[in-house]
Amino acid sequence: MKERASKFLRNPAIVTLVVLAVVALGATSAYMVLEGWDFLTALIFTLATVTTIGYGNVYPEQRSAEIFTAWLMIVALAAVAVALSTYAARLIALVARGVNPMEQNERAIGALKDHVVLAAADSFANLLVQDLRAREMPFVAITQNEDLHDRWVNEGVPTVLGNPDDEEVLRQAGIERAAGLIVALPSDADNVFVSLSAHDLNPRLRIAAQAHTASAIPKLRRSGANEVVVPEQITALNLVSMFQDRAQVGTAVRQATDELREALAPSAAAETGAANRPRQVLFRALRLALQELSPGMESTLYAVGRQFGRDAMAPNLGGDGLCAALEGMPQLWSAAGLGEIRVVECSEDSARIEESECATCQGMPQVGRSVCHLERGVIAGALEAKLGRSVRTEETKCWGLGNGVCEFEVAADVDVH
Repeated sequence: MKERASKFLRNPAIVTLVVLAVVALGATSAYMVLEGWDFLTALIFTLATVTTIGYGNVYPEQRSAEIFTAWLMIVALAAVAVALSTYAARLIALVARGVNPMEQNERAIGALKDHVVLAAADSFANLLVQDLRAREMPFVAITQNEDLHDRWVNEGVPTVLGNPDDEEVLRQAGIERAAGLIVALPSDADNVFVSLSAHDLNPRLRIAAQAHTASAIPKLRRSGANEVVVPEQITALNLVSMFQDRAQVGTAVRQATDELREALAPSAAAETGAANRPRQVLFRALRLALQELSPGMESTLYAVGRQFGRDAMAPNLGGDGLCAALEGMPQLWSAAGLGEIRVVECSEDSARIEESECATCQGMPQVGRSVCHLERGVIAGALEAKLGRSVRTEETKCWGLGNGVCEFEVAADVDVH
């Protein structure tokens, strides 16, 4: 009861209203005594004085009442000024409430449900925040870095400042309403403790945790983590894969290229024929589908083409030099169903090849980039295997660029490897 009364008296708006009411009622009582007015007349005169309206229909006749009126004007005007300033400040604060980043942040967190709570080291947290925003997933990020917290607040990222080890901080992030937790702190002990605390607060929570050592994995599992990731293992696999021959794409592909090499052997001396139109449509559909499925498919297409060129086309090429090897390529290109090509110009270390009919890209709309990575790989793989020299190919014209024809620049190293 005392606490409520104390809170009530600390409210400046309420105090101002009480003062005004006391002044008005006190002045009304004083005029009733000094002038002998009835209550209504005294009240009307008091209000006319306080509001500075002053109709003039009644005025004090006693000297003491005049002195009191002067005092009332001073006190009442001061009280009214305080009341107006108090309510004006509250009104301004209410209007500004919608643009205050901190209050916007608090309201955004309060409105979230089935979201993801993120607790990670600062540099890693930035990457995760970008990914979560790109995927349009609702989330709250927890950080102990005040500068990072302020930046996220200004950028509209829902964030809580504090230590994720603290259960109260987890509650502020809405852990009890959340659907998931990502915990990737610098130490395994912190990750285990946060996972355990979050699981206790919300047993339905799905937790993805980072482990820095293999020994931490079972501990994180016992603490409630559903998924445990060891970044070092993933990084090691990625680093090793960089040294793998990208052209080696599997036993099935190698078997297919072996069969294709045998099928192309009798075509080396045959007349050039037109590419099969239905096959062109199929190749083009596959090309569009593959590139739509993955932005990294370009390197895969190049690797497949390079292996095809090396294992299937190169054994059927004749001659020793670059130009001699290219003489037989148009025939094999057509026989393989890739389209129609011709060698525009050639020297011992460079050449320019034009593809007038392209099985995998002809008719493709202009997409603003070259798309014939498969064909580029075929040329490079076939010439490298035939010449024993490093060969670089670049597509300078393409249907994807709106040229209506494909063109490849070929550069071969002088030295034989």
